[in-house]
This record gives sequence, C-alpha cells and structure tokens, in this order.
Amino acid sequence: MLNYLGEIRSRTGSNDVRVRVGGNSADASTYVPSQTSPMLVLTDPNANSNNQPVDYGPMLWEVMEKVSQEVNGVQYLIGLTLNSTNTNSIIAGDAAKTLGSHLDAMLLGNEPDLYTVHGQRPNVQNYTVDDYIGEYSAALRGLSNTTAGNLTDGHNVAGPTVCCNWDLATLLEQGYLSNFTDVLKYITLQHYPQNNCFGSYQYELVYYTQHGNLVDLAAWQKPGINIITSDTAVVLDAPRMLMSEFNSASCGGIPGISDTFAVGSLWSIDYALQLASVGYSAAYIHTREQGISYNLVTPPNISEIDTGSWTTDPPFYALVVTAEILNSSNGSMVVDLNVSTDANATIGGYAVYDAANSTASRIVLFNYGSESLNITLTKTRSQSVLVKYLSASSLTEKYNIAWGEETFLGTTDGKPVSVNASHNWAYANRNLDCASGCNITVPGPSLAVVFLDTNTTSSNGPQQSASDAVAVVSRRSVVLALGIILMCMYAGV
Repeated sequence: MLNYLGEIRSRTGSNDVRVRVGGNSADASTYVPSQTSPMLVLTDPNANSNNQPVDYGPMLWEVMEKVSQEVNGVQYLIGLTLNSTNTNSIIAGDAAKTLGSHLDAMLLGNEPDLYTVHGQRPNVQNYTVDDYIGEYSAALRGLSNTTAGNLTDGHNVAGPTVCCNWDLATLLEQGYLSNFTDVLKYITLQHYPQNNCFGSYQYELVYYTQHGNLVDLAAWQKPGINIITSDTAVVLDAPRMLMSEFNSASCGGIPGISDTFAVGSLWSIDYALQLASVGYSAAYIHTREQGISYNLVTPPNISEIDTGSWTTDPPFYALVVTAEILNSSNGSMVVDLNVSTDANATIGGYAVYDAANSTASRIVLFNYGSESLNITLTKTRSQSVLVKYLSASSLTEKYNIAWGEETFLGTTDGKPVSVNASHNWAYANRNLDCASGCNITVPGPSLAVVFLDTNTTSSNGPQQSASDAVAVVSRRSVVLALGIILMCMYAGV
C-alpha cells in the first residue's frame, strides 16, 4: 500500500496526499486509550456490512503518522462521533499530538441527515437541523479543552457532512455558518449518483458515459455551494467546499459497472474535475474492505499480506491521472469547456489554469465512445505540447489499462511498468508542435491530457492567453481556441 500511496505522492508536487479515515462506523465505534494491539477490533459480528463498529486506540494514529513519513507527506481527515461527544476530547487530543501538522481537519458526525432513518436517535422522533446544531455545539465545547490544547482555534473542524435529505443552503442559513464559521475549515458533503444498498440500482453503465449526467450530479446542493464559494472569494479564512466521500454507487458499488475502465477510471476523473469546476476544493473517493467493487486496489488475503500479490483496479488510475492534471504548487482552476450541448454526448473537456497567474496549463479531453474524437488547437504560445493518454481495451475492461505509456497490468507491488508492443490498447505519448495550431486525436475509449507547458511536475510553464473561447463540435470534431474565459474555481491536489 505504501507503494500505491507513493505513486500518488510522486505526482502531487509540493502538496501532500489527502486521506480520510472514518465513515459510517465512526459514530458507533469506541476509542480505547489503553488499546495498543491490535489496531482495530471488530465488536459486532452481526453488524451491517456497510456500518461495522470497532474498538480502536492510539496505535491507529501512530500507524497513520508512520505512513505519512514513509511516503513523504500524507494529511488526514479524521471522523469524530456526535453520539458520545465527551470522548471526542480524548480522541482528538491523541490524534493531534501524534499527527501534528498531518492532521488536516476533524469531521464532526457523519451523515446526520440520515440519523432518523437509520435509527441513530431512537429517542428523537424527527432529528432536525436544530437538534444537529445543538449537538455540534456540544462537540465543539469538548474540542476546546483537550490534551493537545484548544483544537477549535486553528480552523481545523469540518461539517456538516450531509449526503441526502437536508438542503445545504437552508442548513447554512439556519445558523450553522454564522455559529461555526470561526472554527470551520471545510463545509463537507457526501454524495453518490445512486445506491446498491438493497441489491438493486437505477442506472446502467451507459449513464456514466454521458457527460451531461455528471454535470447535473455536481449541481446537487448548488445554492449552498454558491454561498460558500462567494464567501471564500472575499473572506480569507472562510471555509472551503469539500466532497468528503463519493464513488459510483453507495454501499460498495455495482459489480460490472463500478469496477470498469468507463466508470472506475474515466467517470471518476470526469466527476472530480466537474466538482472542481463548480467550487469544490477537494474530493475524496471512497474505498473499503476487501471484496468491494469500487475499491482502488485489491490486497492479498490477510494471511499473505506480507508476500501476496496486489491487484490495481480501475479507480486507482483515476487518482494517478487526476493528481497529474491538478498538480500545481499554486492550486488549479478548472473550467468545463462544454464541448457539446447534447445531453447524451459521450465526450467532455476541461481547461485547467494555474490559480496564481491564470495561465492555462492543461486541456483534458474525454471520449467514452467507440469512434475517435478529433481536436484542433488553433494555437498555443509554447512551441510544443505533450499529450498523454489514459486508455483501455474497452469500456468494460478491468485490467488492460494504461496511462502515459505505463500500466499496472501484471504488477503485484503497486509500481507501474512500461507498456510493450503487445499492449495494442495503450497509446504512446506525443510531443506536438502547436505554435501555429495542431491536431489531437482522442481514440475511443480514452482520455487525453494535453500538457500545454510540457512540464508535468511544475506550474512554471509558458503563459497562455486568457481571452475568448471557441468550442465547435461537428461529427466528433472539436476546435478549441486558446485561451478560455476563466471561472475562478480552486482545486487542491
């Protein structure tokens, strides 16, 4: 696992890898300060597989800090309970002392809008926003006096982490933002396009291949997002939007859909960039225990954990590619190019800008279809551009996947290898002279990333203009004129 994290870290420049530890069971789990081994103990053999409480102790923080040191930088979101807030001061104090600057923020509670449905407040007939704000206030009081000091001082608390039933704008306006803005680092949401919690689901694979569907998906809670992004633009310490959990379908995904190149790889990148374009500063893709269809990787059985083989699943490619797309020490601004107005279009595109100097650094082009997509860049200021491809043998492929002339196919240690001539579904990198314009072909299905500065590890490349945009679609042909009108949406790596 360290090798996998290292592969991501090698692509994030000056930014740490971000990992969230928590979820449904965080509200029901018990922190045992004296528990040193094992790190986790499952406490309810009859628990729902989607919510398995554990006993855990300080070893968890020690392992997390060791991981951060081994891969040269990991920052963590950790979950704290709203069920028994008197223990949070101990949990948070121990975590803060061990993790130090690697503790990014603490999420207070998980999906409180489902507490009534899930029976987590049996003595409350209808758990309301007012009930939640009261519990949140109590939890904050506990965090003001811990063994690591007052942990509410540093803008390192997050919430509300709602997923489904509450309206974010209403919650913010009913007092959540005004009461807690002095301590909040992030406003957090969690959301999936559908669920597979009861053995049935609504959307088939084709849903994920139509770019317009994820545009609609990312617009969920847009009025609330607009409140936060407008504050962020004018107030230095205002909380930022964060998607603390997403994937293709809740409750573990859908076999044959979530674990495909189309969804695990292409859609995950497409959705992450779409979230950035509407105002999210980061998004966390969900992964779980062994045997879950939307997982990033498949580890060996526990009895072979030291010597067994690891398998790289399609969603891991999404992490690697997204890290390269957004790699910038200054942060990135992402703009959807709206390359097609057809709601069923299987193509999409984004422009990525350096947040400090507003120079274009990447163009990202998606082709979920079987036919090639032809792109014409009218001109660039740099003499040449680098084009890298994420490709597979088919939309439903699970293993024959390559990015930038490398693949994890056949590797067992979390390290990629170079593709060879037998990998006819892998496309070579291309260096193109684009000073006077150039043509780019995006085979189907694949993703192409055009590095306009030809420097994939630095944001210091030749400047692009930022004036008007032209995007003309005709029979899977697109003409892009640089630069593109900017929408200032920040995306952290």
